Amino acid sequence: MRVTAVRQWIAEFGYYNAIYVRIETDDGVEGYAEVAMRRRTRAVSAIVEELGEYLVGKDPTRVEQHFERMYRDSFLGGTLLTIGISALDVALWDLNARALGVPVHRLLGGKFRDSVPVYTHARATETPEQFAAEVADRIAMGFTAVKTTLPGFYTKVSSVHHETPAAIPARQTETELLPNWIWSLVAEYFAAAREVAGPDVHLMLDCHGRLSVANALRLCEVLEPYRLTFIEEPVPPERPEWLAEVSRRSTTPIAAGERWAGPYAAAPFLEQRALAVAQPDVIFCGGLTAARRIAAMAEANAIGMAFHNPFGPLASAATWQLAATLPNLLISESMLTPEQLVYWDRYTDDPPRVSNGEWIVSDAPGLGPRPRIEEILRHPFRPEYDRGGTR
Repeated sequence: MRVTAVRQWIAEFGYYNAIYVRIETDDGVEGYAEVAMRRRTRAVSAIVEELGEYLVGKDPTRVEQHFERMYRDSFLGGTLLTIGISALDVALWDLNARALGVPVHRLLGGKFRDSVPVYTHARATETPEQFAAEVADRIAMGFTAVKTTLPGFYTKVSSVHHETPAAIPARQTETELLPNWIWSLVAEYFAAAREVAGPDVHLMLDCHGRLSVANALRLCEVLEPYRLTFIEEPVPPERPEWLAEVSRRSTTPIAAGERWAGPYAAAPFLEQRALAVAQPDVIFCGGLTAARRIAAMAEANAIGMAFHNPFGPLASAATWQLAATLPNLLISESMLTPEQLVYWDRYTDDPPRVSNGEWIVSDAPGLGPRPRIEEILRHPFRPEYDRGGTR
């Protein structure tokens, strides 16, 4: 069996664009993958095209060899490189599993668990009461774990203690001055959420690296009474020692890892135990090959895995196929919001389904879902800057 072609299509996916990749072989077996990097779609597409040229004519069963050569032969990289590798790596795993008529998790060592716990998102909204209603809606959908972004950092907010709507400037750096009202306001949001959620629902907060170490510690202190499952990227994630300082002084677990470009980038954070929860993204870090190496390092350092995965059905299927095999899985992200589910059903046959906050591990061949190329062609690339938005 030899690779004969690597093809790709770009589809508008709401607030971002998704790239669907297909690897074809002379035996007629095909493998698919889905990747995305918001506001960098065309750059990623170009990298997938160049890496695909390397793969044509090769034996698709040599997945580890292809990962090493694509990574090492590129010499320079970062996530713009590893996301391109991810596209081909995941498609190769899908292709090989389909050639054998087995699910991908069988090739990764088999099921450690029969279901994968997942969490969903709720918007921070403009008031604590609205946020509590969003959380209640997600619970009504069957989820037992919900994450949000920092209130006040992405939309104007107000509360009983801060009546004038205001927001942190969208591109304010972590070293600039924050208003004093932000700390009590964030606490109000999670007090309201905890009241409607009760003690057993997991609540999480994603800071997107917006705070300094000092301010991250202030945040952890005000949120301690609400028993968050984790606080994600409280500080810029490039420096393990910054995360380590917050981790040492916080009673709430600290999570990070979505921006890791492969196992070597992850290693210092895991070896120094700079965090309690590792969050690699299968479609950012180099695919299933890279992600399972990161998971093994995390396990050796007693660190749980909570995969970053705010993308579509094929990316989710790949993530959860691996998650099902891991003894150190904590939970996985999902973007199963009402707004995003429209695209899952539009672009794929048999997209993954979550019930009561869990994905039941599928035994369908490969990743499971298959993209609808004809439907993807009806919704082509749309420039993302036209839709505004920031980090």
